[in-house]
Amino acid sequence: MDHLLQQRLIDLHGLSEAGEFKAHLQNIARTMGFARIFYVSARLVPASLPGPGGFAEIPLILCDYPEDWVSHYQGRQLARIDPVIAACNATRRPLSWDVRGFAPEADEPVRRLLDDAIDAGIDRGISVPIYGVGGEYGMVTFVADRAEPARPLDDTGLLSDCTLVANHFHMTLRQRIGNDPAQIEALRLTARELEVMKWAAAGKTREEIADILKVTPHTVKFHIYNTHAKLDVFSTPHAIAKLVYLGLLEPPGLSGSRGYRMV
Repeated sequence: MDHLLQQRLIDLHGLSEAGEFKAHLQNIARTMGFARIFYVSARLVPASLPGPGGFAEIPLILCDYPEDWVSHYQGRQLARIDPVIAACNATRRPLSWDVRGFAPEADEPVRRLLDDAIDAGIDRGISVPIYGVGGEYGMVTFVADRAEPARPLDDTGLLSDCTLVANHFHMTLRQRIGNDPAQIEALRLTARELEVMKWAAAGKTREEIADILKVTPHTVKFHIYNTHAKLDVFSTPHAIAKLVYLGLLEPPGLSGSRGYRMV
């Protein structure tokens, strides 16, 4: 993660309005080489987990897709048949996608949707689903430019950057203007748990962290899972984002250097 992207994450903490968050996410996307963004934040009804089958609150949507595409997509309720949405809901991992990859197995309505998406320039990108306790849900999508991306969408470093950015953005927005902001409770992480998370934020694997700390990989896994439980998160990127937000970790790489609301 380069210094400019790190600074943009830090700058999120000075924002207080949805429009500001939208503009900032657009800037972050451009910094990473993307053309458009889509973000949704809401709380799911428990029965709909793990995918957003129903919302327990009015979703907040930040989107800069073409207006005619948004009108077409919403008017025909195409989210119900969108294979990209289905693929995102089926995973907790970042997903690099190209609508052309879904075409061979698609029926006629889905093929029309995919062709329309290509025409609108919403044809490939990276989506990061975010799940928290109590049905908290978010998803950030970065849409690639029509030109060939500078970095392949399945590039490990790019996926890692998108995951950190998405989780940090979601966490900060929910705390600053979220639909149901929660008070941050005192965290009782041990010094060793924080140390493990520091190395995880630096991109080290469990085996590498074990070598650095002179412990077993199983011990590292134990500390990571304890941290997940204390932070009420389901993934290490989400935990890192929360620790950065709370000021317990620096951003990685920085050390030393209508039924919804749409905006």
